[in-house]
Amino acid sequence: MKHLQRRGALKIGALVALASAAAAVGAFAVAGADSGAQPSPLESLRAGPGGPGVFARASDLNPAAATPVFALRDGRELSVVANASAKCLISKAGARAAGETCDTLAAIDEGKAISVTDECAASGHQLMEVTGLAPEGVTSVRLLSSDGGYQTATVVDGAFKFDGTNPAEGAPYPIGVAWIASGTSVGTAKWPVEGDQFCIPT
Repeated sequence: MKHLQRRGALKIGALVALASAAAAVGAFAVAGADSGAQPSPLESLRAGPGGPGVFARASDLNPAAATPVFALRDGRELSVVANASAKCLISKAGARAAGETCDTLAAIDEGKAISVTDECAASGHQLMEVTGLAPEGVTSVRLLSSDGGYQTATVVDGAFKFDGTNPAEGAPYPIGVAWIASGTSVGTAKWPVEGDQFCIPT
């Protein structure tokens, strides 16, 4: 399960889940209520009656034991909690749970725990933020571009992030990631957003 989350300049919008054709095992994402709006029926269904942390607990993980790894540009904090079979990326806005992405280690290897958040509002700065979970043993992640270039991010406790802007019309855009261990690529994963799904700056 991969997801794309877009936000306006002043508030975080709804989560759009992009499901693969095959059924994904153990992949979950919960949208936070940062904007104060009521969750969509999809979000309510996915969050279930267990509330925040339900998917982490379903993987026998304790959200309270998550280790902080990054602060995002909007002030949210990302933390990681893992065990021998699964890993979760927990998002918090202050003391309030803002979301979680949980997946099996096998699914993480395939790049199914990558999230893209971008500003689509005309009044925004067209910021794009990429967060995700990397396979075991990976020390850095390359964000591969359609023009053959790439950016590199360091992996911290199994998590990574990239800060950038939405690609302009006709400009190079992300197409995937490469997992790097000891300076060598140990695998690649497809990007969760197609080239025509980015917000085009106007």
